Amino acid sequence: MLTRRPKVLTFSLAHHTVVIAIAMDIATNFSGGGLQHKFNDNFSGFFRGYSYTANNDYDQGSMYGSATGNEEAQNYNQSWDTGLRYNSGIYSSQLIANYQRLKNYNYTNNLGRYAGDATLDDMEQRYIQWGNSIEVGHGAISGGIDWKQEKLTSSSITKSDDYERDTTGLYLTGQQQISNVTLEASGREDHDEQFGWHGTWQTAAGWEFIDGYQATLSYGTSFLSPSLGQQYGAARFASIYGPGIAANPNLKPEESKQWEIGIEGVTGTLDWRLSGYRYEIQNLIDYKSINNVNQYINVKSATIKGLEWTGNITTGPIEHRLTLQYVNPRDDETDKVLYRRAKQQVKYELTGQAYGFEWDVSYQYIGQRYDNAYDETSGSSHTVKLGGVSLWDLAVAYPVTSNLTVRGKIANLFDKDYETVYGYQTAGREYTLSGSYTF
Repeated sequence: MLTRRPKVLTFSLAHHTVVIAIAMDIATNFSGGGLQHKFNDNFSGFFRGYSYTANNDYDQGSMYGSATGNEEAQNYNQSWDTGLRYNSGIYSSQLIANYQRLKNYNYTNNLGRYAGDATLDDMEQRYIQWGNSIEVGHGAISGGIDWKQEKLTSSSITKSDDYERDTTGLYLTGQQQISNVTLEASGREDHDEQFGWHGTWQTAAGWEFIDGYQATLSYGTSFLSPSLGQQYGAARFASIYGPGIAANPNLKPEESKQWEIGIEGVTGTLDWRLSGYRYEIQNLIDYKSINNVNQYINVKSATIKGLEWTGNITTGPIEHRLTLQYVNPRDDETDKVLYRRAKQQVKYELTGQAYGFEWDVSYQYIGQRYDNAYDETSGSSHTVKLGGVSLWDLAVAYPVTSNLTVRGKIANLFDKDYETVYGYQTAGREYTLSGSYTF
């Protein structure tokens, strides 16, 4: 399957108090806005929202084709946020709420959204969080509660199924500076309506052994439930010759243990950090082609080990930021590299100013990866290699007046063809035009 994505041209207006945004092209429509207000020295609030629609055409993925097989995807997405903040001396509090809705249609252009193999996933999510923080000594203690509700209606022309799940969480964090040692600890308890109670925690320590140089060590656990879409969503790219991409109602939650050790410092004008990490993950949620069905699966046990170096340095009017990553992600049972994960990544960004313009040039290298593909001739799955790719982005900003700044960006500057998932082509060169206005 190849997904053909259009070039994108957008225009927006935004600033720190009032935000208005509008964007449009033949396949994408975007609009949004927001408002922030300070009621008095203690209270402030905000409200923001956006919505967009997008169309994508794709190939069915079968060498036989199908008159009724789906070949077009249409998305409607909206998101709304609001919140209140309170600050008084050593105490602060925040109450925020969010609502999101996504409607995802898959259908054939000849028959429309309500015939043939057409499907619809209508997903809603509501989220509320109340958080509090108080300064204690040379640090702070924070705690709060949050609640999330997910709803999914997954339907075709012959049936419709409804799913709902609530999750409630309690959390507590603390940080304290004792001489040249920094200590952090956090704990969280979640009740998932489907998977029950689960507790996670993390602890970290930092030691400034020489002025400007610090060693860090951390350990933590995590828990991640599969989304309702991953479990119960409608099949994607379905045709009479195959079920396409399928959800998996038997998915289990991810559970992991995480270790990290690092050292950081400032050497001359170079600000740098080197870290090593190890993640041990049970029931990693992944994606695989099995007998012509692309389905979400659990990898029983996986280990991800890696090294990362980051550095920032300024030379004259130019600031340089470099990130080097080496990752070894493996399935513990097969000892094979996990699919769609590059072992090597490089990111390099240069920023500066000239003649009133602010400019940014960024480079990213993604190393070779492996993926799983289905051979329709032999009826078997096999491993394919995805080559590495180098990508460049260019961004420029110019203050037209003291109130108005115009920004432009070109992503994938050299229009590279590449895939992050086998068979799905990514966007080519993309253009973005935006602006911010303060009044």
